[in-house]
Amino acid sequence: MENKKYLLDTNILIEFLNGNDSVVEHIIKEGTRHCCMSVVSLQELYYGAYYAKTIKEEYFDKEIKRINKLLNRFEVVSLPSEADGYGQIKATLRKAGRIADEFDMLIGGQALFNNLIVVTDNIKHFELMPDIKVENWVER
Repeated sequence: MENKKYLLDTNILIEFLNGNDSVVEHIIKEGTRHCCMSVVSLQELYYGAYYAKTIKEEYFDKEIKRINKLLNRFEVVSLPSEADGYGQIKATLRKAGRIADEFDMLIGGQALFNNLIVVTDNIKHFELMPDIKVENWVER
């Protein structure tokens, strides 16, 4: 039996931190060892923390604690030295006249390279990408 491994998109990580029951239940069911996060998502979260600091200093400390909570639970997947996945995705989308967020394409490239299933609440961006497996664990 093949073990699935999931790449949690930034919005899923935020839902987890906010206690979204559906996301938390999925992570418990799959196990944290089968869930990871992209360094791209980590960078987005740090951006959020530093931006929060521009609004109110205390927000920064809160956000850093939340990031550390994630770092203690999930493996961080680095960008691969093989950049083929990102290039393939971007060229395919451009030829089709479709646009996706650059960060999403980087995350998609990581998923492709590492054979990971992207878990996101932004299905539309990832479904445009060829050969990317996508799930949404957010129930509305």
